[in-house]
Amino acid sequence: MPPQAAVRIQPAHEHRSRPAPEAAHRALDGLRVIALFKFVKAVLLIATGYGVHLLLNGTRLARLYGWVDTLTDSFAQRMLLRALTWVGGLGAMRIHIVIAVTLGYTAVVLTEGIGLWMRRAWAEWFTVIATASLIPFELWELVTRAPNRRLAVLLTLLINVAVVWYLVWLLRRTSLRHAHSAQQR
Repeated sequence: MPPQAAVRIQPAHEHRSRPAPEAAHRALDGLRVIALFKFVKAVLLIATGYGVHLLLNGTRLARLYGWVDTLTDSFAQRMLLRALTWVGGLGAMRIHIVIAVTLGYTAVVLTEGIGLWMRRAWAEWFTVIATASLIPFELWELVTRAPNRRLAVLLTLLINVAVVWYLVWLLRRTSLRHAHSAQQR
């Protein structure tokens, strides 16, 4: 009987190569930083959804109008009044739609964050697709917004482009490493 070569079959859940031992000791690498960013984003989205839900109460909305009137910063007062007027004009049905969309997007962001934190390849692909799909809308916003309101959109665009670039670079590097190791077998 010929000697059999030891062949290790990689389980499906391990198709992503594990980080090198020295890399495993690094607590925060690029994937974890992006995952933390996604977690912070999810918390802000949850707070936004809850805040919009609270605005369904008419007396709370009236109290917010009263509070905004007491602000001394005219820019902040104008922005808050504009936001409250917009939300107040939506109506209950549209507010429920805003809440549902916010919570749905929160689920996507949390899925990305958890998958990236666990260093799953599917999460890298998912995040690249989800984040890259927002870039055309951000470019459109950058072009159509008034010049004095473009900074937040520009920062969001730059962060999203950096995230997509990093993850594509990481996926290509991993793919090349797998191809190289397959050729050596």
